[in-house]
Amino acid sequence: MLRRLRNTRWLVLHAGLYLIVGGFMLAVWFLERSRLSAQQQPDFWPGWVMLLLGVPLGIHATIVLARRSRPERPPPRRVAPGERMLATVLFTDIVGSTERASQVGDRRWSTLLDAHDRAARELVERFGGRLVKSTGDGILATFDSPGAAIRCVIALRGRLRDLGIEIRAGLHTGEVQPRGVDVGGIAVHVGARVMGAAGTGEVLVSRTVRDLVAGSDVAFEDRGSHALKGIGGEWQLFAIAAP
Repeated sequence: MLRRLRNTRWLVLHAGLYLIVGGFMLAVWFLERSRLSAQQQPDFWPGWVMLLLGVPLGIHATIVLARRSRPERPPPRRVAPGERMLATVLFTDIVGSTERASQVGDRRWSTLLDAHDRAARELVERFGGRLVKSTGDGILATFDSPGAAIRCVIALRGRLRDLGIEIRAGLHTGEVQPRGVDVGGIAVHVGARVMGAAGTGEVLVSRTVRDLVAGSDVAFEDRGSHALKGIGGEWQLFAIAAP
C-alpha cells in the first residue's frame, strides 16, 4: 500500500512539473513569436520538447497503473524454528478413487488427477491458503482464516463435481507445527480424522471451526458426536449445508 501511494505521488509530481514546464515554454514561445516578424516565425519547438519530456512520464504512468491493477499479496508469515502457529487445516479426498480409476482407465484417470491438482492449487491460492502437499487423490492445505478455508473447499467441490469427481473434506482449526514444507501436530491429525468421517460430497468441520465462523452466512447441519481414531474424547462434527 505504501509503495502504491509513493508511486502515485511521484506520478502526480511528474505530471505537475510536466504541465508547469510546458506552460512556461509555451509562454516563452508566444512572446518570441509576437516579437518577430511573419518571415522570422520560429518553429514550434515547445511541442517537441514537451513530447520528449512526455516519454518518461508515459512510461512511469504505465508502470504505476500496471502495479495498481495487481493486488499485492501479503508477505508470508515468518515462523521461528519450533514455533507453533494457529491455522485451519483442510484435508480432501476423492471418493472411490480406486474404483473410478478402474472404470475410466489409467490414461483418463491421470488426466482427471491433473485437473484435480490444477483446480486445488488455483483455488487454495485464490483464497489465501497454502497447499502443503498432495496426498495422491487429495490435498492437505492450511489457511489463516477458517472462513477462507470453507469458501475454498466449497468452490473446489463444485469445480471437481463439474468434472465428474466427488470429494469429501474435513476442516479443523488448531495449532500446527511447521516441519519444513510440511506441518504436523494434533490439529493435523484431527483434520484428517474429520475428513475420514465425511460421506460422498460432504464437508465436515469440527465444532471449533463452526464456532469461529458463527454469524457468517455459512449454514451447518449437526452430525453428532464422533470418536476420532487415535484422538481422545468425543468430537462434535458439523456438515456444511448444501447451497
